[in-house]
Parts: sequence; C-alpha cells; structure tokens
Amino acid sequence: MRSNVHRPSGFGLKVRAAALAVSCATVVAASSTAQAQTTNSSAQPQATSSAAQLQFPQNTAVTNISGFGDPLGGIKVEAALGINGDLQTFATGQLNFMEVDSLPELGPIFNSRSCGACHSQPAIGGSGEFINEVRVRNNTAGGPVHIFAADNILRAGPQTQGSLVIFPNGLESTPLGCQITAPGCSQSACQVEEAMRTTFATTLGLCDTTSAAFASGANCTAERQATPLFGFGLVEAVANGTFDAIAAAQPAAIRGTVKRVTELGATRVARFGWKDDVATLRGFAADAYLNEVGVTSPDAPTERSTCALNQTQFGVLLDASDDPEDTIDSNGRADIDRFADFQRALAPPPQLQQNASAQAGHTLFQNIGCAGCHVETITTASNPASFIPRTTGGVPISNTLNTILSSNTFHPFGDFLLHDMGSLGDGITSGAAGPTMMRTAPLWGVRAKSRLLHDGRAEDVAEAIAFHDGQAAAARAAFQALSPANQQKVLDFINTI
Repeated sequence: MRSNVHRPSGFGLKVRAAALAVSCATVVAASSTAQAQTTNSSAQPQATSSAAQLQFPQNTAVTNISGFGDPLGGIKVEAALGINGDLQTFATGQLNFMEVDSLPELGPIFNSRSCGACHSQPAIGGSGEFINEVRVRNNTAGGPVHIFAADNILRAGPQTQGSLVIFPNGLESTPLGCQITAPGCSQSACQVEEAMRTTFATTLGLCDTTSAAFASGANCTAERQATPLFGFGLVEAVANGTFDAIAAAQPAAIRGTVKRVTELGATRVARFGWKDDVATLRGFAADAYLNEVGVTSPDAPTERSTCALNQTQFGVLLDASDDPEDTIDSNGRADIDRFADFQRALAPPPQLQQNASAQAGHTLFQNIGCAGCHVETITTASNPASFIPRTTGGVPISNTLNTILSSNTFHPFGDFLLHDMGSLGDGITSGAAGPTMMRTAPLWGVRAKSRLLHDGRAEDVAEAIAFHDGQAAAARAAFQALSPANQQKVLDFINTI
C-alpha cells in the first residue's frame, strides 16, 4: 500500500475502502472467470467477457463495456491455478493508482489529485470524460498548464459537527479552487507565476494550424484528454525495431514517423502520449505524477514551482522541502513503480462478437485505407524483460509476467507512430513532433469513450473521421464516398474492437 508518501491525518478525501472493494472485486472476477486458453494467438481475439459472448441476430449491432479494467488474461489463468503474485501486484498498483493525494505533497501546482481521477472512463485505467490538460504553443518551459494551485484550494477553516471536529484543516473549494483557465478566476500567487511561466492567458484560443495567425507565430492553446491505458503493458513490450518495421512497410504517402527519446538511460522508441513523448510506463508514470499531481519522485525529483514552499493556510502546510516526496519502499518500489505495475498488467479492451454488418465493415475498413495507420496486429518481443526498465529500486518484472508479455500478438488498431494530420494537428511542437503531427490513437475500446480525438471535439466515430486530415485525408474521403449503409458497416465494426 502507499505508505512511502506521508500525508497529514484529517485532510483530504480517502478512497482506500472504495479502492479495496474494487480491487477485491477484480480479484474475485479474475479468479472466477479465468479461461484456460493460450495467451498468445495470431488470430483476432473475440470478446473475453461473458456478456459479450451472447449470441445476437445477424443484423443487430450490440456494444457494451463489460471487461474493461481487467488484468491480462494470463494473470487470470495464473489466479485460477492459485498463482497470485502478478494479480497481487496488479491489485496493489490499482490501489495506489486510485488513492487521493493531499497537501503538502499535492502540488503546489497540479491538474488533479489522483491518477484515477483522470483515467476512469469506463473503468479505472481508462480515459477522462473531460479535458484534463491545456498546452500552450509558446510555452518553452515544457509540460501542461497547471490548472489548480495549493494556495487557493482551502477555505473557511476547521469545521465541526456537534462535538466532533470534521475537516480540521478547512474545507476544500469546489472543485479544487478557482481554475486558472476560468476568465473570472482571481488567481493566486502560484497561478500568476504559472501563467507567466507557460505564457497562458484565458484569451488564447485553440490553435488552428491552417490559419494566417498561426503562420505568423501567434500564441494559442491545445486541449487534451487523458489517454486510456488498457493494454499498455503489451505496447511497452514491443521491441523498438518492430515500430521501425511498421513504418517501413507503410506506403510513402501515409508513412509514420518513429520518434525516439532518451529515457531512463537509454534511447527508446516513444509510444505513449498524444505526441509520442514517452517510451516506458515507468517514465509515463513519473511524468504524470509530477505534471498532473505535482508529486516529485526518484525519476522526477524537482518541483515545477516553489511558489508555496513553507507557506501555511488555516494551519495547513502547503508545500514542504522534502523532495522527492515519493520514495522507494522496502519492496524496491516507489508509487510511480506501483502505477507502472498496474498499467503493465491491464488487459486490452475486450472485443465484441461481430455480426454480419461488422464483419463486412472490417473488410471495408481495410479497403478504404484506415488499416494503413490503424494497424490491426502487432507482436511483442520474445523477452520484454530485457528492455522494460526495472523499478526505481532495481526490481525487474516477474518471470511469469515476462512470459505472459512475450511473443504476444495483440490487436490495437494503431501503429503508435507520428503522422502529419494537417488541420487536425494540435499546434504544439514537442521534440520531433511538429505542430501538425499526432500519434495514431489506437481504436481498441473506442466504443467506451464519450468524446473522441485529442481534445474531445468529436462526439462519435463518424464525426472523428470527418476531422481527419493530412496523411489521413485520403482514407477520410474514401469513407465519405461510401454509401450510408456501408459507412454504417464500418462504424459497426469499429464498435466491436
């Protein structure tokens, strides 16, 4: 459990009971529904949830979200055999992922106070229902704008109920103080500093990479949703060379760009984030813990700001000089390692059984060129443990998990490469990812998202396709040239993957 980060008693919501209930439910479900089937298969998998295996009339399109957030199938099989080590690691990581952080570790500038708060749709580990990040074109400091700050989230002082003291450190403003993005916000000292650091202003609009204003260098913003994490352990377990081979096999007109980053002491192919900024789940966790929650760790030990250092409100210390706040425990793991454990063991979204319309849509999906970037099948390395980073305390992934991840063929419907998306680009430059370049979002599980594309501009898959541009323009045009009936077949197929 997360005992390595100190939190004062009486302040902040506690979700351990709820998290434990979810975790126990996961363990029970994993043990009771484990299927004696091979983990690695080159055949396209069918639905893994019992609800999805029901038989429906051939002309009926059925979608559901059962099975999201489960551990990998191989871990379920282990649990059914009484081997619970990987399942326990997954469950412990899930608890840490859901826990709520409090002052003084939280912040002093942040976007959320729990990993699970941004990754909860339709299950823990998913995406977010709302915009979770704002990026600014002219921000040279890197990272997102931090919407909240520690120096304006408390109000009213201690509270009582009869003879009992409740919320001894004061109430928290709803949601977490005024948001820097709100035009009417009376910004705190931390937020004034943040606006100057990131060049953010509430008057900035979204970046339009086709506009004259953008061409002249005008500042602008991009909004981003949190990406779903399902199946990320498999993505991490793909060898660098596999991504090179995927790019080499693509036609020149739509060929993706392989982005490499130096991370945790090695040059690796980046595969996570809207601009392919991160290569490993440990790196992904450390970056998010610092930039989204404001907690420093062994991999990211320096605060983004010291604006509230040693300051107090209502007797509450807002920020302490105790970096890194997330430290390595006796098991060789910091919180960021626990987050990575949970993500690494998350199963891909369950696929649904395809009716006749969806099967025809699969063929159309390939014929009109969608599969060029939304690559259906990828296989992991034969020994992922050889390049998956050890924990911050030097602990490698287990031999059993390495076996589960090894030579595993999966179906993400995405190549995890950068593509020039023209007007769909977010306008932000991030290393080798220019303003019009975006990572291909995998389509698996897209039926469980309420808003689509990086900033939620699309309400459904058809609208998301209509926004495609640049290297995806030809596939968009081919889809729009289909008859309404055939377009529906493609949509029916996408809603099963």
